[in-house]
Amino acid sequence: MTLDNLVGRGLEKAGTDKAEISRYLAKIRRKLEDSKKRSISLDSRFDIAFEALLQIALAALRANGYRTTTDAGHQQLAIQLLPKSLGIEPGEIRALDEYRKKRSIGLFEADFDPSESEVKAVIGSVERLLEKLTSHIRTARPELSERSK
Repeated sequence: MTLDNLVGRGLEKAGTDKAEISRYLAKIRRKLEDSKKRSISLDSRFDIAFEALLQIALAALRANGYRTTTDAGHQQLAIQLLPKSLGIEPGEIRALDEYRKKRSIGLFEADFDPSESEVKAVIGSVERLLEKLTSHIRTARPELSERSK
C-alpha cells in the first residue's frame, strides 16, 4: 500500500514549502530540548517528547505531499505511516505506538507515571527520527531542506 492509496481514508494530498517544513523542524527541536530539562516533571517531559515524535510524523507526511485529515485516529495514522513517509522499519512502529498508548493512558485515565528510562527511550526515538527526517528531506525533497537556498 502506498500513501496515495490512503487519500480519502485519513490522508489528503497537500503541498508544502520550505517555510512550513522549517517551522516543523524548529518546533521539533524546541520540544526535544524541553523534554531533556530535568527541572520539568517526568510526566511532562514524556508528553513533550511524544509531541515532538508526533510532529516528526506529521512533518514527514507534509514533506511527501500529504497531510492527515482531522478524522479520529489521525495521530495514530501519522505514526503508523512512518515506514512509508520516512522509510523506518515497520518493527519500530511497535515501540512508537507503545509510547502513544502510554501517553493516552496518562492523559485520559491519569494512570501512567513514566520513569526516567521511559522518558529517555522516547527522547532517543525522537533524536533518531529527527535525523532520519532531515536526511530524508535533504535527499528526497532537497528544495525543502534548510540547507537549500
